[in-house]
Amino acid sequence: MAQAIGGTNSWSGDPRPIGRAGKNFHATLELAAVDRINVSIGRFTEAISQSGVTANLHTFMFAIEPGTVRRVSGRKLSGRHVFHLRPNERTVTSSPPGMPWASGVISIPFDLLAAHGPKLAGIDQLDDDRMFLAPKAAMARLVGLTKDVSRAIRETPQIIEAPQPAKALSGAILDALLACLTQSNVRPDRAALGRHRQIVARFERAVEERLEEMLSLGNICAAVGVAERTLNLACREFLGESPVQYARNRRLDRVHERLLASDLATIPVTSVAMQYGFWELGRFAQAYRLRFGERPSDTLRRNAH
Repeated sequence: MAQAIGGTNSWSGDPRPIGRAGKNFHATLELAAVDRINVSIGRFTEAISQSGVTANLHTFMFAIEPGTVRRVSGRKLSGRHVFHLRPNERTVTSSPPGMPWASGVISIPFDLLAAHGPKLAGIDQLDDDRMFLAPKAAMARLVGLTKDVSRAIRETPQIIEAPQPAKALSGAILDALLACLTQSNVRPDRAALGRHRQIVARFERAVEERLEEMLSLGNICAAVGVAERTLNLACREFLGESPVQYARNRRLDRVHERLLASDLATIPVTSVAMQYGFWELGRFAQAYRLRFGERPSDTLRRNAH
């Protein structure tokens, strides 16, 4: 298991176990390269202490099951904590004797995280160990996405291998992680109302013109040229929903338009959904039915007649 953990991109060499496991030790380790983000999910009936050198990447670790505790470089990691591991340094992890551990680990290249520098304003540079206490909703979102990756690895690996769903999932993971690191309550500035209206107009144009690129909040903010908080406030004021929700609904609309122009003999629903960045096909079908009152396959069959 230590060798398997060392095979992830979170470490520059194999972690070394400290101590021995009990007779009933069981573990699973899942790893996915999602666009440029590496995600590993580990579940251990007994969390063995170990020591290893982190990779030349930004690496974040967090619990994905309640009630489990891990000590990382002397700091307690549990609940809503997200721990940033110092790049290229030895890290020692341990848990109380016999305690299980379930964790997600996200590794991100330096340049990819640096591209989101404005979002990271106000926190120290990530060149050291750092523990974050994430907001409850943001943490739940990050853990949920990690479990999406775990489920896709086991059940639908083709989703992760396909470029558009992988890009969408990668963007969602990065957005969720950044929310955990930076999110705080912001009161809208009413003096900025006119500017917000202009921002929303630019946002709507960007979504219509570059819909297939609007797969994450980072993509959207880059296209519109404004900070995440400002765009969220503007969209809430003038559209009644977040920019991500609005863009997702427009992507659903585009899928609907494609299906109306096709039939079962010429195009599968899955390929259309994946083209517009939907990686979790069960939730896609649910969102589609909620928006259009029918299943995607019903749209195709109705068009065939």
